[in-house]
Amino acid sequence: MNITIEKQNLLQWIQGLTDEKIIERILSIKQNNEVSTYENQLIQKGLDDISSGNVSSHEDVKKRFEAKFAKK
Repeated sequence: MNITIEKQNLLQWIQGLTDEKIIERILSIKQNNEVSTYENQLIQKGLDDISSGNVSSHEDVKKRFEAKFAKK
């Protein structure tokens, strides 16, 4: 699949649409796939943490959760 050609085909198809219900469905898909400013900030913080070495191993995280949620 050539993504560039497919996007051009979609754009041409969308430009010719007159059915409001289809346009509403497309807008709904668009909204559900957008990342909010807050989500972008969280993603950037995570990437910054990784770059600065502020990470934990899977084993360390498991141990912390096991200790926190251990049945007493």
